[in-house]
Amino acid sequence: MTTGKEVRRSGAQPGDLVWVSGTIGDAFLGLGIRGGAYPELAPAHRAALISRFQIPDPRVELGPRLAGVAHAMIDVSDGLLADLGHICATSHVSAVVELERVPLSPAAQRVVAAKPDIRLRLATGGDDYELLFCAAGDAAEAIAGLPAELGVPITMIGRIEAGTGVRLVDIAGQTIAVEAGGYRHF
Repeated sequence: MTTGKEVRRSGAQPGDLVWVSGTIGDAFLGLGIRGGAYPELAPAHRAALISRFQIPDPRVELGPRLAGVAHAMIDVSDGLLADLGHICATSHVSAVVELERVPLSPAAQRVVAAKPDIRLRLATGGDDYELLFCAAGDAAEAIAGLPAELGVPITMIGRIEAGTGVRLVDIAGQTIAVEAGGYRHF
């Protein structure tokens, strides 16, 4: 990548849409399985979640393709909501995330089907190493071709607004209380 073309955390703008690659929460569930949780899951689902925890698949091909498209970007290491909070803080904006839009793997969907309350925890769990980025609405067409080309899903999960902080909402647009958005350094 050429110097000066980097996509930093500080460029998000009101009106941008918030996007994430891959699926969220698998590493959190994989760690839980390592500790004995979710014994009811099929062995293939358990193995997939453990693998996502132990062997992350950073989106190194996607990142450079977003130069000139995304206004801000970060990898999801501290948790989706915490990392979006880092973008918001450095960009001096706020974000709204629709919990139902946060993409889940088939294995995570099975866990959520059995334990719906865990869905919130998946948005804060961390260690997914997916890319979270903000781009103008008119960039949707450029983004739409990337999943087929790179073999990684990309999902629009929210929007950037004026203000501060990250607000999580349910399908009806009602705010969901979040105690901790993810891992906190110090």
